[in-house]
Amino acid sequence: MPISWPSGPAGLVCRLGADITVLVALSLVLFVYERALIPLYGSGPTTYTLNSAVICATLVAAAHPLEVRWTRTLLFAGVLFSAAPLATYWVAVWTSRRDSPILGPILTHFSVLVPLLSVLASFAAEINLFDSATSSGKVSRNPIGYRLLAGLACFVGTVGLSPLWAKVSYLDNVSDTQIFLGLAVAMFNVWIASMQLPRRSAAAKQKKKKAPPPSSPSFIKPLLMVVFNVVWWTTHGWLASPVLHHPLSQLYMHPSFPLLIHSSVQSITGLIVVGEALPPPSYRGGPDSEMHSLRYLRASHSLLGGVWVGAKVATLDDAPPLVDSYGTALGDSIYSAFVLQEAARLVNSSSEGAHRTWDRALIIGLGVGISATAFNRHGIATTIVEIDPAVYDAARLYFGLPEHAPDNLFLEDARTWAARRRTDLESGAQHALFDIIVHDCFSGGGVPEHIFTLEFWNDLKASLHPEGILAVNFAGMIISDASRMISQTLAQSFGTCRVFHDSQQLLEETYETELINLVFFCSPHTNPLTFRKARRSDYLDSYLREHVLATLPSREVAFELLTGELEEKFILTDAHNPLGKLQDAQGHHHWSLMRQVLPDVFWETY
Repeated sequence: MPISWPSGPAGLVCRLGADITVLVALSLVLFVYERALIPLYGSGPTTYTLNSAVICATLVAAAHPLEVRWTRTLLFAGVLFSAAPLATYWVAVWTSRRDSPILGPILTHFSVLVPLLSVLASFAAEINLFDSATSSGKVSRNPIGYRLLAGLACFVGTVGLSPLWAKVSYLDNVSDTQIFLGLAVAMFNVWIASMQLPRRSAAAKQKKKKAPPPSSPSFIKPLLMVVFNVVWWTTHGWLASPVLHHPLSQLYMHPSFPLLIHSSVQSITGLIVVGEALPPPSYRGGPDSEMHSLRYLRASHSLLGGVWVGAKVATLDDAPPLVDSYGTALGDSIYSAFVLQEAARLVNSSSEGAHRTWDRALIIGLGVGISATAFNRHGIATTIVEIDPAVYDAARLYFGLPEHAPDNLFLEDARTWAARRRTDLESGAQHALFDIIVHDCFSGGGVPEHIFTLEFWNDLKASLHPEGILAVNFAGMIISDASRMISQTLAQSFGTCRVFHDSQQLLEETYETELINLVFFCSPHTNPLTFRKARRSDYLDSYLREHVLATLPSREVAFELLTGELEEKFILTDAHNPLGKLQDAQGHHHWSLMRQVLPDVFWETY
């Protein structure tokens, strides 16, 4: 029979309670599914068609012609959610190996997410808000129009409530498998509680008057629940996803690939993983082109940075290398963009630069801490603003970042910090100004657009010395609307800017197609920016620093190439900020690029 409820006020309360329960479950499922998929596809490709899949699921739940029965649907839902952990992981893995960041998530959404949401939303679509029994006593289905409205309400509520689950810190320590299987076991138990047990007919009872009375249904159902839950508890491990437990309690060695996972933890910006590519058994030392003997920091499907380790640690003049908190030797950065940011120290068109008296630096967006550690080694007092505490912890433990005192460490959003610091300074607070500010907040194929607006730069400029230097890392194409927006907004706020690239070889024909790191150097001072020649002391015994800083003049990109024609529409403000939308397509390109940087097994092990 269709779902029916008691009449009167009590029935209405029951119906509304059921609707709310379904809506909460729908939003939780969407949150968990999205969280499970982002490490394999990144946020951009994952969310690109996600809302379309959700509305399809809710419309299917509303418009399908089948009569909904409580017991049948609960059993079906329990089976679906039991398969969800393995299905979510393996379907996403299989589709991601096809190297399609658009089609892959679509296939995964419609083969995994849509069935899960549809079966839940079907309950909401079939719940009668008011008594609807016919004269014969049979409860009729809701009209199609009502069911479609219920489906639309499910879509709005699911999409609206799902982000709120990220604020529940308890869920950071609960795996996606536990949530999916927890919902499954709840559905199975409700199914047992609501199932109709067979009863003997009156004639049969008359024939067997002397037989012992049958077991009471009130005894059978609890017994079935006990048996089911015991069996489930002993066998549910077979249904678990191969994803590691978060937080990772001990080192994990991949069983068939030379890959070690040091740490894996759910945090506010996603899954933060520290992994290490071990050398293959055939490696005997020396240079090669394979990606191994490196330690990396990963945020979902984006590399925040990494360093060479093991036999690939090399220093100028065999100087002692940097070590992590466990004493393991660390080599150069695997990305040269972080070293390029250090060229801010080479600016000699300001009084600080001319006399080499840089005293204070601010790092916004830590990564593995390459720039922060380098400034510290040069004797520059460094302050860090990093939104994710797990990123700071990883940089401290595994990448050699010195510990920072509370006064020099702010684990919060840079927009909030910059606005508060400006307010403090304008009210007379005695905060020292920074000689160098490094702004590097690229992750997952895009940037947080709210910290690239004119208002943000003006807030940040209040904390910069009048002759100080701002270094901004931006990953994009040289000729693109996004690059125009970044360059024109920086130029309007600071006035004086130059830009350099970290590519090995930059060809003109790739200006509109190749994703590269561009580092802008800007200053509020009116003097044209000039850079002194790098010295041996600037290299910190690093071959990479020697290579990048010594070739700085050849890395410059004509600023006019990026800015193009000056237009008001390219100035980013809080009221006009299309930067995020422009980077959606770049997110797909970045995903493919990351799959070329590291093999699939690295992205599939977390």
